Amino acid sequence: MIATQQKPDETFATDIEPLGKISALLEQAHRQGARFCHWKTNLDIDKALTGIDDLDLLVSESDAGKFEIALLNEQYKEAESITSRFQPGIFHFLANDDASGRLINAHVHLHTLTGDHFIKSWALPFEKMLLDDTRKIAGMPLPSREAELIIYVVRSMIKHASLFDFLLIVKGGKSGSREYDHLTDGIDMARVRALLQRHLPEIDFDLFQRAMTLLGDNAALSQKVRLGRRFKKRLRKFRRYGAITQTTITTMAVLRMAWNRLVHRHKHMTLRNGGRIIALIGPQATGKSTIAAELKKWLGVELAVTTLHAGKPPRTWVTLLPSLAIPLARKLMPGKATVKIEKDAIDNNSRKFPLIFIIRKVMLAWDRRALLQKAWRRARNGKIIVSDRYPSDLVGAIDGATFRDEVIEAERSPLKRALMKLERRIYDDICPPDLVLELTVSTEKAIERNLKRNKKGPKQTTDYVRLRHSMKYKPVFHDTPVVKISTDEDFDEMMLKIKQIVWAAL
Repeated sequence: MIATQQKPDETFATDIEPLGKISALLEQAHRQGARFCHWKTNLDIDKALTGIDDLDLLVSESDAGKFEIALLNEQYKEAESITSRFQPGIFHFLANDDASGRLINAHVHLHTLTGDHFIKSWALPFEKMLLDDTRKIAGMPLPSREAELIIYVVRSMIKHASLFDFLLIVKGGKSGSREYDHLTDGIDMARVRALLQRHLPEIDFDLFQRAMTLLGDNAALSQKVRLGRRFKKRLRKFRRYGAITQTTITTMAVLRMAWNRLVHRHKHMTLRNGGRIIALIGPQATGKSTIAAELKKWLGVELAVTTLHAGKPPRTWVTLLPSLAIPLARKLMPGKATVKIEKDAIDNNSRKFPLIFIIRKVMLAWDRRALLQKAWRRARNGKIIVSDRYPSDLVGAIDGATFRDEVIEAERSPLKRALMKLERRIYDDICPPDLVLELTVSTEKAIERNLKRNKKGPKQTTDYVRLRHSMKYKPVFHDTPVVKISTDEDFDEMMLKIKQIVWAAL
């Protein structure tokens, strides 16, 4: 039996400085007494430790509870894929590194599922071999080089005997030679022989050396394919699926990948504790659109995220035809523009609203409800929604219901009163968001930004910006956490703060 041992820390040519969130996880896991190691593509372990690549962590099955405690203590959140097949014994945890704002993806493996690229259909008995003899780099336990070489050779041979993986190998050319050279440099072949005899006696040492020779000499693909079939035959008892089932599942996985690429989708996950609606509110030119785009870019690396603009909802079938008459109405009634009416209401405390203004407000409420109801359903099915603007609970505040009780009571026209009440009821039907980020900025700074902004369509006038910043009623959300963020500060520092707030709310 090979004794368990911990060798001194090793480093590459340049020192590796792991992200703080990764270092904290390693410390927690060691404190809990969990046995684990990083077992895939350790040639580029520096990329994994700095959050550029995913972490692939093999954890002793008996220590899974301890490792989960370490993950939860460091605010790692469990996620699941929505575009690929479930793999038993493999779990995904995400975390935000506060200092860098980088999203970390930790794949936690309890079993060494490996082999073919698409469905990992081989459950090879490598867990003990990998965990019994480890070394460390920057605090991360790694398997012995000999154990890594065995997995690399076996996995490579299996892939050469699989049609879809063979095509990927042909397309990739010599992409594996760098890893092979790294793993064989200074290797102890006597230890390789001993590990094979103990953990994988189905593959004799001569056959293994033959595979190494073919991989190292860049031999003809036909030779590798023939030898790969011998490997598959000897290891057939470790297959997770029968031949027909494996072919069917692999074909479906390939078709799903092709479809996702065709429609420009990516492999995304959802958090196990559900999705969220994150609302960005604030007057004109506070940076809502910019921050929404940054949040999507950050979270969208791993999670299913959608952004929407509740201030300008798309037309529904109910409002589509009436909305076509709006440009004509603006020309025929220039004094009835929405901005002018709202400004008059603020400046002169006016309670008189034209019928066309009320109708437009009802149409806007209808479209917003349709958009936000759809968003709420998606969020409750796991998706993260980032909304630019959101109606609040307070009537009269920006982007919400317009007509307060005293205005409705003062209105003499039954038709107008009915439409005003309808607008209120529509907004009452909208579910609240899960987190509100209230963005603030000085009026003069907002005017300056508005003049410099490069958005599609005409810029809003300075008067309009002043109007939005002088609204009498400020948004109120009774059942939703609201965090105020000043966008006057340095943008990068502000985004780090926002990421911390958002991650804590997910």
